[in-house]
Amino acid sequence: MDMIVPLAKTGAISSALNLWLAVPIGIVFGFALFHAGFTDSRRIAWAFYFKDVGVPVVMFSAIATGMLGLWGMSLIGVIDISLVYMLPTYLLPMAIGGLIFGIGMVVGGYCPGTAAASIATGKVDAMVFILGFLIGSMVFADFFPIWGDFYNSDYMGAYRLDQWLGIGLGPTVLIIVLIAVGGTLGMRYIQNKVWPTTEVDPQKDKITKLQGALIAVAVVIGFIFAFFPTESFIDDSVETPFYIVPKTTVSYASPDILPLEPVAVSGNGT
Repeated sequence: MDMIVPLAKTGAISSALNLWLAVPIGIVFGFALFHAGFTDSRRIAWAFYFKDVGVPVVMFSAIATGMLGLWGMSLIGVIDISLVYMLPTYLLPMAIGGLIFGIGMVVGGYCPGTAAASIATGKVDAMVFILGFLIGSMVFADFFPIWGDFYNSDYMGAYRLDQWLGIGLGPTVLIIVLIAVGGTLGMRYIQNKVWPTTEVDPQKDKITKLQGALIAVAVVIGFIFAFFPTESFIDDSVETPFYIVPKTTVSYASPDILPLEPVAVSGNGT
């Protein structure tokens, strides 16, 4: 079977159609965010207080589903992973950025994506959040010469967890599945301890049983995939997609110094 995904890069569809597909996909994604509770700032903020952990549970589910789906489609020859763009790692800047991002979510109750979906439902607080997001983006850009060097520091290329752990990609997939399952059960346990309820909700019981079945399926699939070697999923001997890597010799300390044009290099940073 010839690999057909990514559709645009394999020539299955045109680049123009690929862009237009973003519209219906975005609508479906927004619809999913709405039903997952991501368009309610209270539910997102409650997750940080363990009052309602539905949002992080959905995120854990999405990570595990996407990971297992990519692996499975690669094994049956539907998707060519070597053509999929992998986000390069800037370890320390990303860690600091993640901390700031988390603080913004607990204070504002949104991230940029969920705020945009919330605007579609008429949420005024989401509009205020987006306004603050845009102002913050402009401030970040205007003062970029101050923190530009740090922003582009600690570059590690397309660095994967299996490479960091020094184990195969299959066992790493299994570990992530188990972390997602353990995190879900742990957060549910803490929620019930911190915010106990005596109400009987038949619908909630049905959802819990469904989640239990899906967890069991994910764990079984994870154990199966753990025995497949890394090369069956991604061939590290093949040049990975190109990344935009900043010039390390350029200093952003002075606003009079303009950054050089980025260069396209392979995933190993050469």
